[in-house]
Amino acid sequence: MKQFATHKASSKDKQAPRGWQRAAWTTIAALLLGASQATSAAAWLAGSTYEQGDIVTHQGQEWQARWWTRGDVPGTQATAWQVAPSEDAPAWQAATVYQGGELVLHAGLLYQAQWWSRGETPGTAGSAWRALGSGVKAAQFVRVPGGRFIMGATIKGKANYDNEEPVHPVTLSSFWLSSTEVTYRQFDRYTRATSQPLLSNLDAGGLAFGCGERPAVNVSWWAAVRYINWLNQQHGWPRSYDENSGNLLDAAGLPTTDVAKVIGYRLPTEAEWEYAARERGRDIINAWGNGEPVINGKPAANVADASLKAFFEPIAPLPWWLVPWQADDGYARLAPVGSFIPNALGLYDMSGNAWEWTTDQERVYTTQAQVNPVGVSTSPGRIMRGASWDNGQDMHITDRYADDPATSTAATGLRLARSGNAEANWPSR
Repeated sequence: MKQFATHKASSKDKQAPRGWQRAAWTTIAALLLGASQATSAAAWLAGSTYEQGDIVTHQGQEWQARWWTRGDVPGTQATAWQVAPSEDAPAWQAATVYQGGELVLHAGLLYQAQWWSRGETPGTAGSAWRALGSGVKAAQFVRVPGGRFIMGATIKGKANYDNEEPVHPVTLSSFWLSSTEVTYRQFDRYTRATSQPLLSNLDAGGLAFGCGERPAVNVSWWAAVRYINWLNQQHGWPRSYDENSGNLLDAAGLPTTDVAKVIGYRLPTEAEWEYAARERGRDIINAWGNGEPVINGKPAANVADASLKAFFEPIAPLPWWLVPWQADDGYARLAPVGSFIPNALGLYDMSGNAWEWTTDQERVYTTQAQVNPVGVSTSPGRIMRGASWDNGQDMHITDRYADDPATSTAATGLRLARSGNAEANWPSR
């Protein structure tokens, strides 16, 4: 991994590597973790342990674990398994007869029939339909009200980097942000439809790094925008990105730096991401606040902590610069999206789990006030934000990490955004 930094590296870079050293650790971690995980939709095995979100096949059906399980047979009375959600499920029709186990979409949400049903509207009390929590959660969007905030390192600390300063005022219009990171299940709808190998089967040189409701990682910036353009096409919307230049596109397909003119899904701008992660600009170090990643005695994020340390240290020493948190989130690797408490806006995993690409190219901050900025520069690097499962006590919410847009790592994924005028043409599903 190469970092395309337009600023001079500070002495802090020696404390927390920003380039090839972190890439080397992430690659090694992916290979080690991949060897310990089942591949996507592998056959169910009675002696295997499965975590929440894992997907297996059994008797010709894909099943998803609702929580930690071992020995519970999918399709029996065991409640640990549910039919794996599919966003390709048909829309509910009042006149159609549904058998127990069938999936439908209604009002943008995914439901499963618990028994024979006809004419019962999903979502109504006492109906035959059960909402599938993880599948539903991953399809929801949060409206983030616009406002003004001070962008950059408003809280100074030893982990800050030079490119987080100077702080500067930014004013944003309202926008929408997906409540979770894009999952493997969602991303592999695209790979299947475009006859590409499944992302969950390609990770770490052929070893699976995750599947199901975990965030899709090993996604380059270019792969992210191709996925977004495909997703827009499914809704009849124009492309949001030029797949050669990377420019944002307006409704007519012309380059633009005005996000209000972008009709469909897109990546958030760097300013939008930070504003939402900081709950509309609060002075906090991470999404959960300051200090250890714990809220009311419960884990608050999937980060490098006691679980990661316990898993890796018997295999290989941790890098000298990785100082794990003292807390224990229960995951040595990726966690299913939405596993921890959301922030005040209803957004999950804004710190940890996976780094998230933004639309922006890396640029140098200035003190000049900005309105709805989009980072455009001569730097080839694209900005990612949020840190991941392999970040320890140096992580912080204003951290800006620039990388080659063609690079993919086992810690990098994406989250969807839409401009505030999306209410006029939001999809029915």
